[in-house]
Amino acid sequence: MAGVPFIGGSAPRALRKPVLEVSLGSAGAKDWASAVMSATVEAGLAPGVDAAELVVTASADTPTVAVGDTGTVSLGYEDEGTTLVFTGEVESVRAGIVGATRIVATNGGAALSRLRVNRSYEQQKAGDVVGDLAGEAGVATASVEDGIDFAFLVVDDRRSAYVHVAELARKSGFVAYVTTDGELTFAPLLGGQAVQSFAYGIDVLAFETADSAPVVATVTSVGEGAAGSQGADAWSWLVKDPASVTGSAGADPPELLVADASLRSADAARTAAGGLASGAALLAAGGRLLVPGAPAVIVGSTIEVADAPDDALNGSFVVRSIRHGFSRSEGFTTLAGLSRSDGAGGLLGALGGLL
Repeated sequence: MAGVPFIGGSAPRALRKPVLEVSLGSAGAKDWASAVMSATVEAGLAPGVDAAELVVTASADTPTVAVGDTGTVSLGYEDEGTTLVFTGEVESVRAGIVGATRIVATNGGAALSRLRVNRSYEQQKAGDVVGDLAGEAGVATASVEDGIDFAFLVVDDRRSAYVHVAELARKSGFVAYVTTDGELTFAPLLGGQAVQSFAYGIDVLAFETADSAPVVATVTSVGEGAAGSQGADAWSWLVKDPASVTGSAGADPPELLVADASLRSADAARTAAGGLASGAALLAAGGRLLVPGAPAVIVGSTIEVADAPDDALNGSFVVRSIRHGFSRSEGFTTLAGLSRSDGAGGLLGALGGLL
């Protein structure tokens, strides 16, 4: 492959040198440069918790860290510089008499996963609830959009705050995740211009896709209360006919009927039905792509694959999960979990028909 340019880089791929920069605790990138033997960063949609694991040498020159120390991990190439891929704080440090020390850091997803509250919200949007939970957990927010309207909503401690956030995202037709800056995003998964393109025979190490029959294609949500027909203040009333708090999305089998007491209006029931159906569509057409390290590829971004011999492998994909791996022995690779975003069976087409 010598002499073949790597898409997104300025030097031939065979000549590119991967670079890792770690800033953690009181030590900077120069302090960690010779100590880190490998690094792994994994991120995805809520309620999965993102994590970075560093394997460092057990020597006197290795910087020391403690649980609660904050820092960042950046990856890239010597000719192009590094890109931030993780921001968080140390969750655990495992050391022994001999061998390496393993440092695990997590981000705001862990803080939200530890938070359990009993709280009620009246006449609030999903985004308001998410913002309140993020504030309670001490998690900064990036884009938090309104989402579904709730006449009345209870958040209880049977589930973590992050599970509640993920559920609110599904009902709103959104996704939730923590950005590389450590900020919570609660917004639609809209795709957009590809952050990077990967060509078969040049950039693709391994790639597989799967189009499967949908587990759910049509969702009907049935709520409670009379807010759908008697005004917002009637959310607590009983109704004989639930038609005023019922909404559907989709028209094909298989069908799913969901009873949800948090849905107190027809608009809320309809939005939730569309959100649940679109969540199922997110998983129906996807794949996994392994490429040389690509730090620009992040959760929620769009990538393109081109020139594959099977045309079904080409096109645009939205990134659901990411795993960056860096080691001195194996180099730098990126494994991305994808959902197709183009074509008749694509994610964005499916969402357009449901919401």
